[in-house]
Amino acid sequence: MTAGLALDIAIIALILTASAFALVLNGRLKKLAEAQATLKASLETFSAAAARADDALKRIESQGVVRGAELQAAANRAQRLATELSVMTAAGERVADRIESALNSVRAVGASARKDRRAA
Repeated sequence: MTAGLALDIAIIALILTASAFALVLNGRLKKLAEAQATLKASLETFSAAAARADDALKRIESQGVVRGAELQAAANRAQRLATELSVMTAAGERVADRIESALNSVRAVGASARKDRRAA
């Protein structure tokens, strides 16, 4: 075996090793490309979902603003009604006090009239 033949065998062995490594590397690169495609699809799906969520949040926010204004208007109406009811209640109490006072006066007059009849 000459040096040239040994060198040829060594080069062939290196070429075979490099070819095997290239095949393994090619398989890994294919898997990486598939994973990249899957990741790209997932990112597109996520982006679409994020856009839909953003739109939904904007709708919810705008509805919240409208509902907040409606609730504030209802609270203002309730406050006005409570004030009016308070005024009416106070007026009713004054009328009830006057009626009670008049009734007590009538009872007092009736009681004194009975005493006068008994005395007579």
